[in-house]
Amino acid sequence: MRGLLYKDWSLVINSYKYNFLLLLVFYALLTALLKMTFLAYAMVFVVGMYAASTTSMDENSHWDAYARTLPVTPGQLVAVKYLLTLFFTAVGVILSFVLLQLVPQGVSTLAEEVLGLSSATLVTMLYFSLTIPLSYRFGAVRARSWVTVALLLVIAAPAALLLAMPEQARGWLEGALGALSAQVSAGSLTEAQFCFAAAAGMLVLCVVFLAISWGVSVQIYRKKGF
Repeated sequence: MRGLLYKDWSLVINSYKYNFLLLLVFYALLTALLKMTFLAYAMVFVVGMYAASTTSMDENSHWDAYARTLPVTPGQLVAVKYLLTLFFTAVGVILSFVLLQLVPQGVSTLAEEVLGLSSATLVTMLYFSLTIPLSYRFGAVRARSWVTVALLLVIAAPAALLLAMPEQARGWLEGALGALSAQVSAGSLTEAQFCFAAAAGMLVLCVVFLAISWGVSVQIYRKKGF
């Protein structure tokens, strides 16, 4: 397992070290000088997706055919991508938080930064969770189109579900959201508490996405011929 991690780690570092340094300097300057905080949050996604690119490298070098001869399970081979993505996403979160501190005080609060970083992490995990199984199923190149389609479906699904909900259920949902907004306005639930609670919920969703994605990816990888 350590050898697999080292293999993918080496691929990422050797392929992206200069890109990463340039990106870090560029994002830091724009964030600090122009107060473009969205670039700091974008750092989470960019760095977090580095590990996903190893699937195309593996495909081009026919690594998976060789990996089948090694004493490792499909679950371990697939898990490496997820572990590295978690690591690089964590690095991205730390770097993003540091970049946000370069912005003059008053632009955003700590709670807002935590909520923003959690949102960026959720987007990264969702995109990655779609990319890996689709890459194993259709190939790294074709998977890009399928990921776009899947994202559109994910975005459209809540709207379609809301429209399909019975009037009573929709009214209950609107009432619950209104009550939550009233609590924040009344001060019984502070903005900071709301941000931290929402961030915690997003992190739970990240775990759910990754667990489902890993299970699906392992099944696809196990059945695929290389």
